[in-house]
Amino acid sequence: MKDKFKLGLTLVLALNGGAVLAQSLTEVYRKAQLEDAQFRAARKSFEATLEKLPQARAGLLPNVNLTGNRNRQIGEASFSGAMPVNRDIKSWTWTAQVTQPLIRWASWVSVTQATKQIEQATAQFALAEQDLMLRTAQIYFDIMLAEENIRVAEAQLYAVNEQLILAERNFAVGTGIITDIYEAKTKRGSAQSQHIAALNELASKQADLDKVLGDTLVLKPSRIAQNLPVMQTAQLGEWLRLAAQQNIQIKIQQAAYDVASSETTKSHSAHAPTLDLTYNRAGAYNSGSLSSPTDLTTRTQSQQAGVQLTVPLYTGGATQSKVREFLLLEDKAYEDLVGAKRSASTQVRQAFSGVMNGQAQIEALQTAVESGVQAVEANKIGFKIGTRINPDVLNAEQQLYSAMRDLMKARVDAVMQGLKLKAATGALQEQDLAALDALL
Repeated sequence: MKDKFKLGLTLVLALNGGAVLAQSLTEVYRKAQLEDAQFRAARKSFEATLEKLPQARAGLLPNVNLTGNRNRQIGEASFSGAMPVNRDIKSWTWTAQVTQPLIRWASWVSVTQATKQIEQATAQFALAEQDLMLRTAQIYFDIMLAEENIRVAEAQLYAVNEQLILAERNFAVGTGIITDIYEAKTKRGSAQSQHIAALNELASKQADLDKVLGDTLVLKPSRIAQNLPVMQTAQLGEWLRLAAQQNIQIKIQQAAYDVASSETTKSHSAHAPTLDLTYNRAGAYNSGSLSSPTDLTTRTQSQQAGVQLTVPLYTGGATQSKVREFLLLEDKAYEDLVGAKRSASTQVRQAFSGVMNGQAQIEALQTAVESGVQAVEANKIGFKIGTRINPDVLNAEQQLYSAMRDLMKARVDAVMQGLKLKAATGALQEQDLAALDALL
């Protein structure tokens, strides 16, 4: 059976064009951090949002502008009825202006808003990290389960092949009937179909991993050999409290509400006057005028300093409309925050229930596996003394393998629910994946 599993794994390797065996879930996650396109996009989005703060601060800092132009005017002019003469007039000007905002309420609000936007982006990036951990772990364990399904399918195929051989032998010596052969062939066809389906499932899960990593990385065959630490029902209240304080979706929506509130305040500030300190320095040159009979060259330089007060009076109702719009958007953000809190509570309860039910299921399946081992041994003894036939032994072995597969699936489900529970409380970290490596 081991040789058949190696053959199936070789087939998957061939379909993927060769591969490198990874040793741990943590190694796969670290590679995913570098290669996963979705996570890299989240990182770039976070880095882009960090630029919001310097942009907002720029509204409080001086603005310096330099403008200049150079002109040439060519034409004919006639003065006092004289013959027209050609005129060629040259001129240039330059102006340097410095503006230092003194009172701009909207700019100060923008700084506060940018700070909240960065808080939101930080939480969104943390959510992307947790999502990557969950996706990586799910794919990692899906591959593990697919490999276990192949082992079970091969064990079942081996068992039905033995049944077919026995049925043919009994028929040949006259102790069996042809119906037994037909039934054994039917079972073998079904077992072959399940084996092929298991190989396809492994190839599909491997493709999911390749999509995340951007490269072929076949995992080292492994299984969860230990159970999660037992969780007590009384701990649910503590998980709910942690989720209310640390859930990342709540942090995101809280920051979104603060951003919307700042936007409302900023829209109100459109009614407020602004005061700026200005300083101008200018220079100009003109070689003459097309309308003057003589060329009178002028060259000037000037400086000007002062304050500029702007008082908004009427904008056609646009400011009032924006205030109403952003008040409604602020209410929407608040409702989203309420929804996030309720969703976090639901996630904690569902994940906690999944862990608790998983623990109970694991205990039941462990009993089934122990009983299956004893059943196999008992059937083997019975076969030796003649009270059992070979199909009884093979069926017992099939049931044992199926129970072992179900036990591992229950452990995987419990592990994933535990990760989701930590994610719901914002506590999922890379160390949790390292802890899972110790269970493999």
